[in-house]
Amino acid sequence: MARPSTSPKKRKASDRATSSPNKSSPSPKKSRTTSIRVEVSPNNPDYDPVVVSFPRGVPSSVLNDNSTNQSDPPRFTCTKLKASSSRGRRISGEDDNCTYTASATGRGHDGRLTKTYVCVYDKKKKTLKLVPSAEKGTVFALEQAVKSYTPNVAHGSMLVGGQTQGGDAAKVISASDRVQMLVESFGSKKKQKVMASKAANKVNVHSVVGAGDVMMQSVVKQEGISIENKKGMEEGSKMVNPNDVAYEQARKMMLPPYDIDADTPYKVYNAQAIAGTLAWDKTSRIVDKVLAKLSDGIESDWVTALLGKKGFRPSSLIDLLKSIDPTKKGSLFRIKVGFFLALALKFYSKIQRKGVVEGASLDDCISQLFIPHEVGARLFELFASPMNGNEEGGYVASRQQKNKMQCYILILYMIASGKTMKVSSIDQLCRDMKLDMREASLLLREAGFTVKKTGAGDMGVSLSVPLKFPPPKRGKKT
Repeated sequence: MARPSTSPKKRKASDRATSSPNKSSPSPKKSRTTSIRVEVSPNNPDYDPVVVSFPRGVPSSVLNDNSTNQSDPPRFTCTKLKASSSRGRRISGEDDNCTYTASATGRGHDGRLTKTYVCVYDKKKKTLKLVPSAEKGTVFALEQAVKSYTPNVAHGSMLVGGQTQGGDAAKVISASDRVQMLVESFGSKKKQKVMASKAANKVNVHSVVGAGDVMMQSVVKQEGISIENKKGMEEGSKMVNPNDVAYEQARKMMLPPYDIDADTPYKVYNAQAIAGTLAWDKTSRIVDKVLAKLSDGIESDWVTALLGKKGFRPSSLIDLLKSIDPTKKGSLFRIKVGFFLALALKFYSKIQRKGVVEGASLDDCISQLFIPHEVGARLFELFASPMNGNEEGGYVASRQQKNKMQCYILILYMIASGKTMKVSSIDQLCRDMKLDMREASLLLREAGFTVKKTGAGDMGVSLSVPLKFPPPKRGKKT
């Protein structure tokens, strides 16, 4: 759209009008500064003003709303918190509907960075007087309570409809019903829709034909319930002693995995579960290789081929392996358990002698023991912990881990002895382990074994089923 053209005379007149100053416009007023003297009053507990606050809202009687039914403002009294002390004050007040209370205990040494002062400005004297509030600048937060309010509650549930003529409650509202009422009164439309959808999805069991009878019969007969769930229901219905539970947890941390419901002694403890999958596979391959050479006539002394000619060769283990006939059925499993026991004893002798195995990594620690890597990793996992704070690194075994290792070795020795889980003497094994006989008997009894002295004076051990553990021992009274 074309802009309308103006004549040159009109443009000049307009330019003169805009360029000329506006003589009629008033000049800006000069700001005036007034000097004010500030006075700070010292603390005076008898005359300091009391400052209060209403955290739950200012009472309607204090507000100037010009309502016809406005009640009188609350009346307050200030008293000492204790008659024998000048510190501390109690503020109490009331009006027609509510009571208001607050207190301050007083401060012996006040190190607050902010305090409350009441400022009074005098226009005539041009002074601003700062007066500290009572109790060294404390603001009393008033607790509000409604007079003569008794909630309509019976047996912990809210009542609706008041009381009947006989004094009984008209209706008791449950927790879900209270939530429903709150949502219907104050909730959003979206929340109300959600609550309505929940109510619509509820299914009454009595509205389903035969459902109630089938449910009751299944509960009584316990049909379709797994054995684990039945056991959990039975245990949950019984009273459990917390001391027994704690003792059972400690036993599981100390002992290898066991089957409390085993029907034969050799099924109670599982050597493969103790060794782990990788370590057991490595042990099995080594034993199979040595026995294959024995069957081919390459090796005649398979015990020496397994344990080696030099190094750690405990007498108890040599006697145990020599008592096994490799050609008999079931001997292969015992030889594998015995060989894993030999590796565990080599690890135990190293830990018992020094207490630690130093090395920059786990591989370095295993290489010092001269045992297969898979077996060493399993033994370090069970019976040692990485050292913290040592720059060179390594693993250390605590006293509890050493006791656990001793218990595992004793159980492995019993498994390698045969399916009867019975040996006539463990004396030589304890001497090889440098383990006290009394401590070994305590460990075996905690694992469910029976320890008795034989006629020759040796310590005989056996295991029977059902498996029974000794009760917890009480400490002596001091």
